[in-house]
Amino acid sequence: MKLGDLQSAENTAWGEPASPAAPSGWSEGLCSELKARLARLVACMRAPAAVGGEIAFKGLVISDVEVDRLLDGAGNAVPAGPQFEIGSLWQRIAAAKPQRAAELQQRFQLSLFELECVLACLAPEIDRQFERIYAYLNDDVTQRQPGADLLLRLLAPATLRLQLMDSLTREGRLQRHGILVPVDPPPGVRNAHGGALLRVADGVVRYLLDQGGAEGLLARAWCPHDEAPLAPLLWARLPEIDELARLVQDHLTAAARTPLVIAVRGRAGSGRRFLVQEACRRAGFGCMALDLARLKRAPEAERTLVAALRDSILQGAPVLLHHLDAWLDDAERTGELRAWLQTLVYEMGWVVFVGSEADAALPAWFRAARVVELELPELTATARAEAWRVLLATQTALTDEENGSLADALAAKFRLSHGEIADTLARATSARDAPGDANAWSDALHLHAGRIAAPRLNQLAQPIPTLHGFRDLVLPQDKLEALRDIVRRVRHRRTVMEDWKFDALSARGRGLVALFFGPSGTGKTMAAEVLAHELGMQLFRIDLAGVVSKYIGETEKNLRAVFEEADRADAVLFFDEADALFGKRSEVKDAHDRYANIEINYLLQRIESFEGMAILATNMRSHLDEAFLRRIQVTVEFTLPRIAERRELWDKSFPAAAPRTAEIDWDFLASRFELSGGAIRNAALGAAFLAAEEQRPIGMGEIVRALRSELVKAGRRVAPGEFGAYAGCAEPPAQSAQPNQ
Repeated sequence: MKLGDLQSAENTAWGEPASPAAPSGWSEGLCSELKARLARLVACMRAPAAVGGEIAFKGLVISDVEVDRLLDGAGNAVPAGPQFEIGSLWQRIAAAKPQRAAELQQRFQLSLFELECVLACLAPEIDRQFERIYAYLNDDVTQRQPGADLLLRLLAPATLRLQLMDSLTREGRLQRHGILVPVDPPPGVRNAHGGALLRVADGVVRYLLDQGGAEGLLARAWCPHDEAPLAPLLWARLPEIDELARLVQDHLTAAARTPLVIAVRGRAGSGRRFLVQEACRRAGFGCMALDLARLKRAPEAERTLVAALRDSILQGAPVLLHHLDAWLDDAERTGELRAWLQTLVYEMGWVVFVGSEADAALPAWFRAARVVELELPELTATARAEAWRVLLATQTALTDEENGSLADALAAKFRLSHGEIADTLARATSARDAPGDANAWSDALHLHAGRIAAPRLNQLAQPIPTLHGFRDLVLPQDKLEALRDIVRRVRHRRTVMEDWKFDALSARGRGLVALFFGPSGTGKTMAAEVLAHELGMQLFRIDLAGVVSKYIGETEKNLRAVFEEADRADAVLFFDEADALFGKRSEVKDAHDRYANIEINYLLQRIESFEGMAILATNMRSHLDEAFLRRIQVTVEFTLPRIAERRELWDKSFPAAAPRTAEIDWDFLASRFELSGGAIRNAALGAAFLAAEEQRPIGMGEIVRALRSELVKAGRRVAPGEFGAYAGCAEPPAQSAQPNQ
């Protein structure tokens, strides 16, 4: 097959299956000629010479009379043995110009015998009477298609039959390329002739008889059209479309015999399938998009690939093998797919597209083919803002200034692809009450953008409300300045890295990793809340139970999902008790140590390429691996508060709405007891419950009793003298005796 011949083929898109076409002149001639040949074979087989005087086919349900009626006297007198020359069948119908049969022969370089085998197997699709005739000759009413033996007797002289037998085996071109497919016998029925019966594949039947649609094997594996309606409006603006169309045209114009494999990489929603289909359309071709994720679950995966490459040649439409990533995580299945595709692409491929998110190293898959890799880069903040403006202008009644401001805010916060931007807008507009003003649009779009950007993050991490600001944080001034430095780094990172090109100096450093360490209760979690609140970002605490898995490799996959989705959603990742994940690597003594070290090594690599913000919190800084410490940009130590800070913490631990007495000695509480902020809040909350039980304002007595409980909980031995003048308040009041029941 020459690739140049494919340019003149009909390039129509796949549509709905059409009804069978009426027999044309050549198919009527084919049926007539086959009936004549079959009549001669039937007459020959009925001769009693070889069966001891008994009539062959004794006891058949299909009677001699019925076969005679079906053949309608098409044969001659009983011959000694019919000798049909190769090519004589084709010669008898060639005058009727069976154009598609001739194209099938040319594109797959079939011999005349192979072409005539296809036509003989096609006859039952044109006229169902042939099923009865073939069953009669097979001596079995259930075997209604010809097998290799019958085809050889029908189409070739006896002297060549042994030589031609290989053409009809599974390794022959007809079955290898999916033109003829074996027919499995019904359950419990044995094929009397040993070899499989053969029929023309559905896709080839549709092509030869000029029927529309695709066979069910392929229809079940098509890529679904599940993109948002507005997505093509953005994808059509991709400059890579014309580049890809020229690449295809140049390859075909050169009439190259080497297959062209084009790897199209890009994240979900980047428009990979649209790009390929639109480029093919501009180049004058159709395109067949096959979903490899669906195909992985199908038992007939190899047959489907064969059918796709076969129909790609017949229809003159390149094939797109989309979602290769579904196979890449399974090494065994990836090896199977690679072996199948290597054979099929070299034998049947002319232009094959492969779509994926990850780099599959396709040049190593197809060393003898021409492989071109095309990557759709992640959108810059400017490109995202422009995409938002284009779609907002079509869906909202806001002013250009309001659209522009909203577009800039969404583009800066969420790293979405074109498809995800369109999906976000579609969800916002399909709400029960469509947004009206700019604030309502902003709230709705931020809500849906966060859900779309990080669909799995809520499963692997716990969202933390960010209600506190810097006014609520009680820390020394140098610690507050370190936290404000983090805010500056995140808020202006795109200006410094992208606009001022600092990212050109090093591939590292685009994200920010901070370490908070210190005793429990000193404000590490609250500081993370404050940072997320000030930056207008979501805060997620990593759930170790959801991330860590006992299965090898699952922990790394979960961590990859966490980092990738946090990147896209512009969320803050908070690793509480970080030493559980980022601990020191140990000496390898067993398999458990080895795999634990692999997880830490993966984290080292992933945290270095992370472009978002991550906060690691731990009570023990020394428990972290030194390699992590080198990758941390900001370190903040949280110490126990000093007297002035404890005084402020005591005061802020009671809301303004809580009733309090005037005699509370704040200075005594702050100076006498060295507590963390968490312990102070717990004591304040305990005092509030005591006061509520006694139905009176919170006083010094309730605070001292709650404080004593907090100290005992911490493992301290508390002497009454520690409470000074308030020692009498530290003991719980005596309970009145209950009357006997």
